[in-house]
Amino acid sequence: MPDVPKLLLIDGNNTCHKVFWAMKRSKQNLSYSGRAIEVVYGFFKHLITLHKDYPDYARIIAWDRGYTRRLQESEKAVRLGVIPSVYKATRHEDDDAEKQEQLENLHTQMDELSEGLKYIRCLQVALPGIEADDIINTYVQTYRKWNGKFLISSSDKDFYQLLGNGVTIRRSESDIWTEERFRLETGFAPHLWVEVGGLMGEKGDNIHGAEGWGPVTACKYVQQYGDLEAVIAAVQAKEKKNKKEQVLLESIEKVRLARSLKAMDIVPDVPKPKCPPLDPKVLEQYFLKWGFASLLKEIWRLV
Repeated sequence: MPDVPKLLLIDGNNTCHKVFWAMKRSKQNLSYSGRAIEVVYGFFKHLITLHKDYPDYARIIAWDRGYTRRLQESEKAVRLGVIPSVYKATRHEDDDAEKQEQLENLHTQMDELSEGLKYIRCLQVALPGIEADDIINTYVQTYRKWNGKFLISSSDKDFYQLLGNGVTIRRSESDIWTEERFRLETGFAPHLWVEVGGLMGEKGDNIHGAEGWGPVTACKYVQQYGDLEAVIAAVQAKEKKNKKEQVLLESIEKVRLARSLKAMDIVPDVPKPKCPPLDPKVLEQYFLKWGFASLLKEIWRLV
């Protein structure tokens, strides 16, 4: 029998943001020759830590390169008057000048990191108009048929919808999610998490759910009735409806759109997860270039 596929699926943008802001909070502003390097250093340290726990998993790093399908759906909804603004349109518009400068710094470091990752044993995947979560979902759905094992490294809760059937989520070293944990804490199956997302939306991504429906309310109704359409039907059938239920019935088009924006796609043309060994001397020179002497003894974990 062939070996069971084991894939370590890393949400690249999410990890970079997590490393960057964690370093800022702890006042660790690392630099070398006048250039900020905390994201590059922190990302490599993260990969080393992951290898210690999952040494036989093939590494795939997925990057965001737009969100064409979601943008088109939300633009149409704006034209029809269903929602006031498109997907992710207001994500950083309230940021002050200092935060904008920090984000520019982060993006500069991400560009450098993408170059450095070419020297390690991993597969970087970035597709025009596609988000990292869709790439990760595609690998999961593709290799589940061979009873694959998957570790998703991301703090994005949207990945809860993929739990089970070989999928584990590592939001941090101390926050590991399995299907069993999810069912215990929510009372329903992981695939229904996308229904919760549709009901409550997400302010940070400009996804408009039912006003006043937070995670507690959304989880309660999904646990009781099932998916979004079942929740809507159950509320419509009630003789007496509370205020939140009235709001839901006034927001049906919005929550259906929100659910669609939260759902993950399967995308074509993802490369096969092949990660050939590389020359450790090249990575050694790269680490020395940036003063990462403390990582030299761990190079073998990356190549």
